[in-house]
Amino acid sequence: MSGFAEPIVITGAGLNSCLGLNRREVFEAVRQGRCGIGPLTELEQPAAQRDGGQSPPLGTEHDADQPREVRYLRRAIREALREAGFTDAPWDDPSRVGVVLGTTLAGMRAGGKYLRSDDHASLHQFLAANTLERALDGLAIDGPGMTTCAACASGLSAIAMGMTLLRRGELDVVIAGGYDPVSEYVYAGFNSLRLITEGPPLPFSKHRQGMKLGEGSGIVVLERAGDARKRGVKPLAQVAGFGESSDAHHLTKPHPEGSGAAQAMHAALRDAGLEASAIDMIAAHATATPNNDAAEFAAYQHVFGERLARLPVTAFKSHLGHTLGGAGAVELILSMMSMHESSVPPVANVQADDVEFDGLDLVTGSQREATISYTMNLSLGFGGANGCVILGRADALQQPANLTGKRDPSHEVCITGVGVIVPGCVGNDAFIKRLSDVGNCGLDLGGAIDEAALLPLFTNARRLRRFSAYVKYLLAATNVALRDAGLEGEQHATLIEQSCAFLGSMQGTVDFTDQYYRQVVEEGIDAANPMLFAEGVPNVASAQLSLMLNLRGCSQTVIGSRTAGFDALHMATQRIASGACERAIVGAAEEYGELINRAYGACGLCHADQSRAAKPFGDGDGFVTGAGAVVLILESRDAASKRGARVLGTIAGSCSVRSRSRDQLGRGIERVMDTLGRPSHVISSANNTWIDRLEARAMLGGDDQSTLSAIYGHVPEMFAVTPLAALVSVVLSRRMPRLIGAMDDLNVETPVQPGASGLEQPARVAVLCSDYSGTVAAVNVQLPSR
Repeated sequence: MSGFAEPIVITGAGLNSCLGLNRREVFEAVRQGRCGIGPLTELEQPAAQRDGGQSPPLGTEHDADQPREVRYLRRAIREALREAGFTDAPWDDPSRVGVVLGTTLAGMRAGGKYLRSDDHASLHQFLAANTLERALDGLAIDGPGMTTCAACASGLSAIAMGMTLLRRGELDVVIAGGYDPVSEYVYAGFNSLRLITEGPPLPFSKHRQGMKLGEGSGIVVLERAGDARKRGVKPLAQVAGFGESSDAHHLTKPHPEGSGAAQAMHAALRDAGLEASAIDMIAAHATATPNNDAAEFAAYQHVFGERLARLPVTAFKSHLGHTLGGAGAVELILSMMSMHESSVPPVANVQADDVEFDGLDLVTGSQREATISYTMNLSLGFGGANGCVILGRADALQQPANLTGKRDPSHEVCITGVGVIVPGCVGNDAFIKRLSDVGNCGLDLGGAIDEAALLPLFTNARRLRRFSAYVKYLLAATNVALRDAGLEGEQHATLIEQSCAFLGSMQGTVDFTDQYYRQVVEEGIDAANPMLFAEGVPNVASAQLSLMLNLRGCSQTVIGSRTAGFDALHMATQRIASGACERAIVGAAEEYGELINRAYGACGLCHADQSRAAKPFGDGDGFVTGAGAVVLILESRDAASKRGARVLGTIAGSCSVRSRSRDQLGRGIERVMDTLGRPSHVISSANNTWIDRLEARAMLGGDDQSTLSAIYGHVPEMFAVTPLAALVSVVLSRRMPRLIGAMDDLNVETPVQPGASGLEQPARVAVLCSDYSGTVAAVNVQLPSR
């Protein structure tokens, strides 16, 4: 493993879109000025006069039994790995290889299959974790695997997260990028918002009327330069820096002055240690919608000033359509190729006289020869999520700015506030009472949350009416956590504004999504409800959080797995520990619904009787579900000290691994426990399914047995929320006589129920979470001395 502060380089890239099935084919078409917009024959319902950027067919030999998004994503991943030299000579240590993907849709097409067939088995392909596992099938990757959503900035956000893991020395190789397929779901949504044009996309043109949607997958292999050099692999480019921000302005409209976009660009320049004058080419987000292009131009003016008139700008969506979660990575690869070829591709469909904005050097007509040392890519997403990545030439690697590779004690990650919202318990005091009431453990736990009980937590409860339950729960838990951290009130507004948000959810906004999609399937694309579409995007909670708090830092939502909350916490921990940010709001939320219960019941995980007692390590016949939200406030030791914050605990370690199959999940649990030093006290994610046995065997079967307990039974199965609730139970244990009950007599053959007496409070406790897809994550919490 090379030094943490080494440059991060791209050693392989894979790309497919409407203009071709590999990156060279796509780039040649773009360089020639071709536009790939055509009929969308792969939309799930008849679409007369609907067109967009649809990828060429792969042929029946390419994973024909797999969902569309998996087939194209697998192809891009394998193209990137081949170029990186990992086909015939795979990596030495699979545990040092991880995957971070970005998407807006994941397996949403499976939702349409379910609505048409009422076959819940179709929903097995719905979650992002399932898409990731199918795409990686057959690859020896044992490091973390996660999927993030920052709307249309997802692809660049995934690459930024991969950069963080490499800079922190967590991994040696990261496969990162984004993907999205064509889908009636998203076509209907953008159409309902009047953002799709009938004619071709005309970015920055005075005649522009809207976007065209497309599909695409873009994947890069990231490594530290020293590791690539040792392998004898020539880098394709350096990822010089990244920046992220939130607009805190509107759910579907950009800030008119482009302030959030400008903030992301400035952050990327600082991260790369560059002045704006160093950039030689801009790959604009350029959706060709009136408001977006105008705001984006204003952002460029703010960052580049008069030099903007002499800085070549191109717009790849004019060729490909908007590939949504794939856009950032797809367009970054094309920028890398532009740098290689010393050529800025022209914008399709637009002539020089059509450009609306004076002082914008939009490349039109034909490609422009240029010496390109640094490129800048910008992605702007729903909810005001902004991402920017700067690439540099591979033959002139530059040491990263402001990185020493040393671990700074002042960046120790502290928990300074927590907030809990679960059925029957709104607030931390109610949760403590629940945990202490061992006599009623397991009884009356599931179901939804009384929304009337949430109203006192908000100063403007009227705004909540249009929000999904998922968003309401997350915002309520956030207010509880901020109050617990002593960060409520106008005097702390600046601190909150500068914070970041890392959220997680397995299912997201289920009810709104079901209502919206059912109407599209039953009544057609033109019947789509724009409010339900906008409020149902996977990152809607982080968007509404940003709006509620005027939060301007980065906002990410890890989606589609039971470990999503812990993955979000891990990424926030790494950002704070690196000094990239001082403070983060970390949380997870899940809704309750019959659709969720039926879907998990169909695969034997959810019990048919939701009124039964919830007890872990029982007969394994299924769990009881409930809604919930948990939020933690994380701060660096230095930031907490400066404001005199109370420290509830510190993150002593966190990790995530991938098991390549359910059969290997037990080994994944053992690897996580080994990474955390075989902690003596562990809270399991047992939920009365087959996971219980695997976790028990992995933790109690060795020579150094851990003391085992479980949060399930005190709370229902809440998916991504459950492990965070367990973590908070540890933090709050200082306010209780004992930690939650132990499985004192548990062995791998004879299950018992939680002990009523509980545990004497240890100084350090690990919390474990296993996902059905094979991902395992854990967090070690150090409690302060009494």
